[in-house]
Amino acid sequence: MRNLTEFTLDLLESLSHIFDDAARWEHTVARLNAFGFKALNMGQFTPKSGILHWARSSMAPDWLKIYAEGGYSDADLVLAQTVQGPESLYIDSGRRLQESNSTTATALYSGLVEHGYRHVFSLVVPCPGNLAMLVALFTDHPEAGAWMTEQASGMRILATVIGTNLGPGTEHGLRPGQDLTPILGTTAPLSRRESEVLHLLADGLRNEQIADAMKISEITVRMHLKSARDKLRAPTREAALVRAVQMGLLSDPPYRNR
Repeated sequence: MRNLTEFTLDLLESLSHIFDDAARWEHTVARLNAFGFKALNMGQFTPKSGILHWARSSMAPDWLKIYAEGGYSDADLVLAQTVQGPESLYIDSGRRLQESNSTTATALYSGLVEHGYRHVFSLVVPCPGNLAMLVALFTDHPEAGAWMTEQASGMRILATVIGTNLGPGTEHGLRPGQDLTPILGTTAPLSRRESEVLHLLADGLRNEQIADAMKISEITVRMHLKSARDKLRAPTREAALVRAVQMGLLSDPPYRNR
């Protein structure tokens, strides 16, 4: 097996000749697969609050569907790094499966092992503007335990290269790769007012109509919408509505219960 440092230097050099983010993503995933890694997850977040601004994955779509439907984000230690650290993490999902003490954790680690994601290494990479990247690498390669422990410094360098050279994709979507943001339950809770604004927006009301219904100014309506969009990692108000529905946040309209 090639040395991790050599592989990382080769990857960095090849990325220096690719300027399109979609192409950089495809190239990186292909190189990782050839080396022995099975999947790459990454996303940008605000430390402490844990709010994700975007996230993308090369994991199998069927596994991501299972992950979403099972609500596994609540037991995901990698995802917890966005709020409470640590900076780097190695997980042997098979070992965690034996030690898990909750139904959700058992299902999560069982699924990871079954889909070939037994070994996980993740790193938080600081970014300008009080932001950070979370980069996670997955594999079931028999040597992965050694890569991720004995060569932990090499893994950190590799994750840092990935985190500083790949972005969210195109301006209007995360292609290629799967968009993780609708399925990750890491958004900060919506306030009552933010939820109310989204409900009224879903009813087809314009900003001025929402302001009249809530007896607040249009500026305040826009402020609540902006805050809700940030929490839901949504680029537009329409996307915020879609993600709120996907996450089950619009099932109980508070403005109708006054």
